Amino acid sequence: MSQTPVQQAQPEPAARGRINFSDDNRALHVQALFAWLPQELHDAPGIDWTHLPSSVICYLVNTVGESPWVCSLALAAGIGRGAVKQRTLLKNITMLHSLLRDIQRFCGVQHVSELTKEIWESYVAQKELMFGDSNLFKTYAAVTESHVPSHLEQLNGEQCARLAPFLLPPLPRGFMKQYFPASVVEEGGKQRRKEKSDVLAPMHTLLAALVRFRQQSAGRLLAAYHEALCKARTSAPELPLPFSYEEELVTINRDARSVAEVQLEKRSVTLRFLLWDRRTWVVNHPNAYGDTCKYSASLGLKEFAEPQFFVECKNPPEDLLWFGELIKYQLLRKEVPASMPREEAQQRQRILAQLATGRGLYCTRTGLLTPRYGLTVALSHAISRTGALVFDAEALCRGALFASALATITLTNGSRMCELLQVSADRFKVRPYVVCQTGEERVMHLQLLLPKGKRTEAERKLFPLSDWSWELLREIAVELKRVHQGRIPVVRPNSHNAKAEDLSPERYLFQWDASPNGKLGALDPNDVASLLRFILYGLEFRTREGEPFSVTTHLLRHVMANVASHEHAVPMKAVARVLHHEQRGDGVPAATLYYSQETEEQALAAFSEFQTNLEVWATSLLMDLPGEQEVAGMEDDLRESFERWHTLLETAFGFCGNSDLCPRNYNRTLCLGCPHLVVDPGKRKNAVHWRTVYAQLASEFEVKGSAVDARQVRLQVHDLETLINEMDLMQQAILDEKRKPVFLQLPSVPYEEVIIDAQT
Repeated sequence: MSQTPVQQAQPEPAARGRINFSDDNRALHVQALFAWLPQELHDAPGIDWTHLPSSVICYLVNTVGESPWVCSLALAAGIGRGAVKQRTLLKNITMLHSLLRDIQRFCGVQHVSELTKEIWESYVAQKELMFGDSNLFKTYAAVTESHVPSHLEQLNGEQCARLAPFLLPPLPRGFMKQYFPASVVEEGGKQRRKEKSDVLAPMHTLLAALVRFRQQSAGRLLAAYHEALCKARTSAPELPLPFSYEEELVTINRDARSVAEVQLEKRSVTLRFLLWDRRTWVVNHPNAYGDTCKYSASLGLKEFAEPQFFVECKNPPEDLLWFGELIKYQLLRKEVPASMPREEAQQRQRILAQLATGRGLYCTRTGLLTPRYGLTVALSHAISRTGALVFDAEALCRGALFASALATITLTNGSRMCELLQVSADRFKVRPYVVCQTGEERVMHLQLLLPKGKRTEAERKLFPLSDWSWELLREIAVELKRVHQGRIPVVRPNSHNAKAEDLSPERYLFQWDASPNGKLGALDPNDVASLLRFILYGLEFRTREGEPFSVTTHLLRHVMANVASHEHAVPMKAVARVLHHEQRGDGVPAATLYYSQETEEQALAAFSEFQTNLEVWATSLLMDLPGEQEVAGMEDDLRESFERWHTLLETAFGFCGNSDLCPRNYNRTLCLGCPHLVVDPGKRKNAVHWRTVYAQLASEFEVKGSAVDARQVRLQVHDLETLINEMDLMQQAILDEKRKPVFLQLPSVPYEEVIIDAQT
């Protein structure tokens, strides 16, 4: 039998050892494929094995191995190569292999000739079918009923007969309809997404606010670290170098299901740190290390030759911003450290279960959330042996920046994973627009990306970026330039990006630690998942049945669309255009649809206004919550007002702290938004009542099509929810005897004597 040119060019490998299928040695990859492939398939008609992707070859050689289904899976791969993308082909082969292994385990079959109707029915009878099984069978049906017939049509009778003994047979007639009705499967998927979306939608603004607040907190930590690092490098003080700063922590109850259920509490802490390098750490902790390690450290040998700085936090874990627990239980690495105490390892697994993942929150790009390997191991040993809270401040704060950008973009424009990973320094567009209702001139920033289902440059679409997203992407660009001599590296799209085959190397922004040839650097989808879990850590998301679930980009996409259309009254056509859904009309002539549809400019302007409103709401959600100094200032204002008027002036929801005439003239409706309002928990029922009234009014405006009025009233509903939160916090502080507000000590004007404009 004649050999292919590739086989002739390379000698047979002496041993079938593990091969690096990630390099560019295609000749070696193809050689490994032919060494694995059964001889009778080497010249399979209509199949060019040399074109099989290296990732698929890797799976066949290393995972399928000597399975009894070798010939069938090899043919499925060879036939499917021209029918689907590389990533889909690998996914298909993986799912086929999983299904065939299951059938072998349950029914004992090992050859395609045994896959009869009786065997299929026996399999589904024995196995408890789950939602994921429908995808396995859909893949099997696509291969056997579409890919294989299309291939056989190109062959003659003799060639078809050669392949027939190895081809997977179609499923029995009506099998999918009987066991996996399309309507049931689709409805089940929608219902599961809706259950999760219903939990997240009321918290959408809170999530945006929380991400913003945490990124700013990480920025303050990084600034303090850099200041200490500069001092250590310039004045050469003895390490460890202590440094500290004041920080305001916001704690949130984990079981909140809506903004109304959120219990926010601000408290000021002094964060105290020590700046170390690896050498001085070992020298100062001699009981935790062996003699060889201590000797190398004392002389600055091997890994101690160059200083590797890190930080130790002297506060308890609950005071270390939001990630103290992640440091304590070493969750910022993939596997459980071997030196980790058993109890802590068990707690680590419990936390991962709550996050609905089985792996740690690590990134494949070292230096992004996850330190470089050597430092990761050193910090892990330090935590296990001493119990100290030590971490790489640079990598962790950089991870917070990237995580904040990813979360903010998804929360404000609903980008899919494959679209997020395309964001590029070379794809920015800027467009001015005018807000119709106010005449205000604004500028929108956009990215020109390739949406799902599109493959060519001509099919790129505009994706609007919110102001926060724009700011965060600019920070990422600055950071990339800082470590790459003033430039952003050109890198290939990550091979696991669903659009990888349609994209070219670019200056992608979601990259780190790029290789010199640009092959590596772009973030993996799993990196994005880890970063989202990191930035949202501390909030537990559960379905109504109590099952934990993780926040994915796809889920946030659904939530964003829900909130934009229902809470912010963005027209559904504008939402659909921004999400790049195919818009079809039912029974409406195409020409009519074309001439009557909203223009792209109108849709983008409407959506940009939503993004701005959302970020204004998010800013006020956390910032409106008074801190200790603000509370003290309010009480001083009340005393000043009392000294002038000899009484406290009551309002609908509390007291007026202004000692002069009302600065709001005739616009005094319930004193909403007034900086002089001091809330009284005793008037919580008033706030709840007016929140209900305004929510009903907003709904009436929406029914009548008055989107502008509805949006304004919704902002007042938001203000009332903020007041209710403040009242609850104050009431709890009173019950805990932490505070005794001034209004409980001084007399006030009876509420009936206060004249307010309560009309809506």
